[in-house]
Amino acid sequence: MNISYKRAIVTSAIFGTLFLFLVVYLAIVGPSRFLSEKIHFVVNSIVLVLAMIGYGGYLLRSNKNVVIDERDTYLQKKSFGTSMILTLLYVFGLSMVLFIIYRDAETISVTWLWFIAYSTFAFSYFITSSMILLLYGRDH
Repeated sequence: MNISYKRAIVTSAIFGTLFLFLVVYLAIVGPSRFLSEKIHFVVNSIVLVLAMIGYGGYLLRSNKNVVIDERDTYLQKKSFGTSMILTLLYVFGLSMVLFIIYRDAETISVTWLWFIAYSTFAFSYFITSSMILLLYGRDH
């Protein structure tokens, strides 16, 4: 198991968990209460910071004697292209769902803007690393 594969596993776990947390937390709290009660914003901010510290710490620890061959580079490039399209589809799909839901109200809660920003961040890291894992699995 090479370093690119190990990093993809850790990245997928960290950002998949973060994405799931954001979705479940917002579903439980609801968009109307999320920003009106400061504790929800603080909890999400702490979780985001912990995820970034964990990810950055892992990268720093695993950055010793990194050897990446041509196959790793090829699989990463292929996964980036696919994950870019999937991330664009995620943002477009979520935006259209919110448009349909709030079309008659003609307003949307700013909580959704916050959610789109951070969930897209977590989703893109998760889907990129998941695509790398999928491509490594196909390669073997």
